[in-house]
Amino acid sequence: MPDKKTYAAFDYFEALYKKTKENTVIIMETDGTIVAVNSAFTECFGYQEKDIIGKNTAILFTEEDRQKGMPKSELDEVQKKGQSNDNNYLVNKNQEITWVSGESILVRNKQGGKIILKIIQDIHKQKASENSIRELNTFNENILQSIKDVVLVLDKELNIVMANPSFRDLCKKVGEEKVDIIEFLKNFVEENALYHELKNAVISLKGFTNKEAEFKIEDGTKRVFEISCNPIENSTETTVLVVMHDITVYKELEREREDIIGFITHELRNPLSNLMLSNDLMKEAVNGNEISFLKEMLERSENNVQRMNKMITGLYEATKVHSGYFPLDLSEFDFGGMVNEAIGTIQALHPSFKILKEGDADFTVVADRYRLIQVITNFLSNAIKYSGDKKEVNLIVTHDNTSVTVTVKDYGEGIPKAHLPHVFERFFRSEKARKIEGIGLGLYLCRRIIRSHKGRVGAESEENKGSVFYFTIPLNASVVDQKPTPHS
Repeated sequence: MPDKKTYAAFDYFEALYKKTKENTVIIMETDGTIVAVNSAFTECFGYQEKDIIGKNTAILFTEEDRQKGMPKSELDEVQKKGQSNDNNYLVNKNQEITWVSGESILVRNKQGGKIILKIIQDIHKQKASENSIRELNTFNENILQSIKDVVLVLDKELNIVMANPSFRDLCKKVGEEKVDIIEFLKNFVEENALYHELKNAVISLKGFTNKEAEFKIEDGTKRVFEISCNPIENSTETTVLVVMHDITVYKELEREREDIIGFITHELRNPLSNLMLSNDLMKEAVNGNEISFLKEMLERSENNVQRMNKMITGLYEATKVHSGYFPLDLSEFDFGGMVNEAIGTIQALHPSFKILKEGDADFTVVADRYRLIQVITNFLSNAIKYSGDKKEVNLIVTHDNTSVTVTVKDYGEGIPKAHLPHVFERFFRSEKARKIEGIGLGLYLCRRIIRSHKGRVGAESEENKGSVFYFTIPLNASVVDQKPTPHS
C-alpha cells in the first residue's frame, strides 16, 4: 500500500482544476473578485476568461438572489466558518439560468494569504426533473381533490394511504381525523363481502369493477355506489385504488321508470279490457239489430276511452313536470270568475253535493288561469270522492296585498296521520284511496303547478273528521322567477 509520501507526490488540485468535466471551479478573492476559472466552467456557463476575470462573482447571480444578498452572505459565511454550501441559479453568459449545487472553501497559503475556492456542479436537469415530478404530483393532487367520486388508496393491510375530500365528506370527518377501513365498511349493507373482495384484490392483484353496494348515511338515508378496485404495483409496495361512484339518482330513476311501467300496465288494464269486451258485445248487438243495447255499449266504450285518455294525459304531464319543464301561460284575470268556473265544472258532475264558497274573491291576479282551475277542480273532486255520506264541501278564499290562499274543506273519511306527509308525492295512494279510481297523479301535479307559481301547498286531516287542502300563490306571478323548480 503506498505511503503518505507517495500520495504527496501527486498534484491533486492540478488534476481537479484542469481535467474535470463535471466540476466547474472558480478561484476568487475574499471580496468575491474572480481571479481564475477552469475550462469546465467556461464550457458550462459560456464565459471566456477575458469575460469573467476581475469581475465580482455577483454577476453570476440572478437579480432576485442579489437583492436577497446571497453573494455577500456566502462570502461572509465561508470566511467565518471556512466553508459554505449553496443551491441556487447561476446566470450563463447568454442570460439563461442554470440550477447548480456549489461548495466554497477558504484556502490559506504559507504566507498567510487567503483565497476562496468554489466548486460548482450543474444539477439543472435533475432539478428540472424534480420540479416536473412535483408539478405532476400537484396536478394529480388537484385532480384528486376535485373528483366528486370517492377515491381511496389502500395498502396491502387495507390501511387508508390516501383519500380525497369526497371520502371525508361521506364519513363526516374533518381535518386529519383518521378513518379506519373496517369502521368505514360497517356503513355498507354487504360489509363482509366488500371487505373480502378488497382483501382478495390485494392478494391476487386482480381488481373488480362496477360492484353495486348500498351505503347507510348517519341521518338514516341510503345511497347506492358503484365500486371499482384496481391494484397498483410500484417498486416499494402494492396498493389498491378504490373508486366509488354515486349512482343513487340513477337507481331512483330506474325505480321510477319501473313504477311508471307498472302503473301504466295496472291502471290501463281495466279500461282496456272493458273496451275490448264492449267491442265484442257491440258486434253481437249489430248482428242481432239490438239498437238500444248497441247505444249502451257505445257509451260504455266512450267512457273507457275517456278514462284511458285521462290517465295517459296525467302520466304525460307528470313526466314532463318531473323533468323540471313546466312553463306557465301567464295572464291577468278575475280571480273570482276563475273560482266560479272551477266550482261550476265540479258542481255539474256532482249535482247532489253542495259546494259552498266563502270569502272575497273580487280581485285580479296574474297567473296561469287554466292551471289554477286544474288545481281547484282536483281539490274539489278529491273532497267529494272522500266525503262518504257527507254532501257538503267548503271552498274558502282569503287574500292580502301580496298573495291569495284557496282552501278546500270536506267532512269525510280523512287521511291517516302516517300517510299525510306523502299525499302530494307522485303515484302515492292510501289504502282507502285504492278503492277509488285514479293513479295518484292529481295532487302531485297540483303541487308542481303551485310551485311553478312560486307558491306552496299543504294538507291537514284527521281520520273520520275530514280533510283540508290549500294553496297560496302570489297575486302577480310575473314578478317571480319562472325558471323550472327543483325536483321534489
